[in-house]
Amino acid sequence: MKISRLIWIAIFLPAVFTSNAFALADKNGPQLGDTPPALTLAKTIQGLPAADLSWDKLKGKVVVLEFWATWCGPCVASIPHQNELVERFKDKPVVFISVTSENEEVVRHFLKLHPIKAAVGLDDYEVLNKAFHVKGIPHAVIVDSAGHIAAIAHPADIKPENLEEVLAGKKCSLPPPEVYTVGRANEDVVTNQAPPLFEVSIREHKMPPNIRGPVCMWSADTNACEFNGKIATVESALGAVFGKSSSRTFINGKLPEGFYDFKLRAPAGQCNDLRAQFIAALRTTFGLDVKCVTRKMAVYLLTQTSTNAPGFYPVTEPGGGGQTRGGFHLSASKMDGIVNCLELALRKPVFDETALSGLFYVDMKWKLSEAEQ
Repeated sequence: MKISRLIWIAIFLPAVFTSNAFALADKNGPQLGDTPPALTLAKTIQGLPAADLSWDKLKGKVVVLEFWATWCGPCVASIPHQNELVERFKDKPVVFISVTSENEEVVRHFLKLHPIKAAVGLDDYEVLNKAFHVKGIPHAVIVDSAGHIAAIAHPADIKPENLEEVLAGKKCSLPPPEVYTVGRANEDVVTNQAPPLFEVSIREHKMPPNIRGPVCMWSADTNACEFNGKIATVESALGAVFGKSSSRTFINGKLPEGFYDFKLRAPAGQCNDLRAQFIAALRTTFGLDVKCVTRKMAVYLLTQTSTNAPGFYPVTEPGGGGQTRGGFHLSASKMDGIVNCLELALRKPVFDETALSGLFYVDMKWKLSEAEQ
């Protein structure tokens, strides 16, 4: 047994907040008119085999490539529209491919409930997502019969006439994708040239509608006593600021919904004072009462046995990621982030005894339990 510090949260003034989702178009990714990156799918679980889905073999056909996930609400909402397009163009040289990097078992179970008429391919380790610089989903790329990118769009915006244009060798009338910059300042906020010594701010994050993209992006420097959350939920803020996963957090009530930008800063050595001020801000803003308590409970110990697995290796560039059904994916995480994902899956505290440091790429998948199914 080990003693774990936990967070107890009671909600006295429950409130419901709403928010829209959004998408990101990466200016460094493939552009209109470019030859697309190689179509490298690990396998398909529906439609043509992955070996038959290469640009050479698809030449002469229009290809609609959609990046999606089962957990993405806007992706699921787009499925009926995509199915209508597949049915409408089934007798024409148009190929639809839906790409996800999720656990195969999760996808197969999802397809039983939400049939997709397109080919469904698995993108292990996000090789194809990275090649296309996909930053938000759903994300669709239309490739013309000559093998060039004709359009980059939200799948729901693709109309039959757009595909007819590409089939006829004409320029697609879909507008070019917009670039949404997460870090841009709100127009009604004036930035101080000298940052304050002590700051706790919570601002609602208003986002463009219809598309789901990366959320709950946190950066923290406990040495400098600074925490920054972009497009973050209140629950993620509790985990980031207090360093506790959901297995160490007890919630009595319902947390506020929606997304917010959090900014916390204090002089070095005053993190405990900053957390106290954050608790006060949560009480004032949302009616939350947050307390740190100590309990005795069973835990897991994480040790190192091998580092040769293809789903775990050191990296240098920062990245995102998170939990999904049947696994979790982290593009660049310290060990505490990996421990947090393990705690979410195991639902018990995990203590890291690997002594590993630095950033790591992690892609972990497991067989679904009955509860996960």
